[in-house]
Amino acid sequence: MVLIFARMASKNYQPVKRRGHSTVKVGDYLYMWGGSRFVALDSDLDKSMTSSMDLYHLPTSSWEGRPTNGNPPLRASGYSSAAIGNNIYFFGGDRGGSYRNSVHCFSVDSFNWRELSPSSSDRGPIMKAYCGMISAHFDGEHYLVIIGGIGSSINTSKQPDAKYSARGRCNEIHYYRISSDQWISPVVTGDRPPPIYSFTLTPVTNNTAAMFGGHIDNGASNKLYMISFTKTTVVS
Repeated sequence: MVLIFARMASKNYQPVKRRGHSTVKVGDYLYMWGGSRFVALDSDLDKSMTSSMDLYHLPTSSWEGRPTNGNPPLRASGYSSAAIGNNIYFFGGDRGGSYRNSVHCFSVDSFNWRELSPSSSDRGPIMKAYCGMISAHFDGEHYLVIIGGIGSSINTSKQPDAKYSARGRCNEIHYYRISSDQWISPVVTGDRPPPIYSFTLTPVTNNTAAMFGGHIDNGASNKLYMISFTKTTVVS
């Protein structure tokens, strides 16, 4: 087997260098936002990376940067993202060592940002980054499923039955019901992962996902978890 990696040509525009970001595919485009660039908070570049979206057009192999409108989250790294239809949802992130647990929605049709759930110390997951997030669909409604991550559990509500390490890792599992801005703690059964972050969480079907690797208290992991989701229960 031969693997070929091709550096795709871009026409004029190039995004700035970064890390800790994500790209999400919707239609013929990759949408890229935020990330870490070692720039001063509230600098011109910081503000530009907050208020703009970089797009890669797959059919023409070209980049473009577009301004956005509405209420974007401040640029961060280690956030989680997932697309449902023509909306991209963003959760959490690390901004200069400050974590958050807000949920924002970006429309690829209007390029408008909306804050759905603000950061809060008394509802939802702890303020964190580098967790896994996928979408799920139950009884005609869309949910976001958020697992693990690293952040700050000081002065925040902890999830019953979840574990939290002294180094900030957790194995929380939350649902976010989009239509009602509702955080839900499902019943978790089976072989629950330990407190963990920086793993991959890949959808397999509408209500199942594969979780691999990650960073736990004693180093990197190579365990694979198959996880099933129902409206009230998570089975790993």
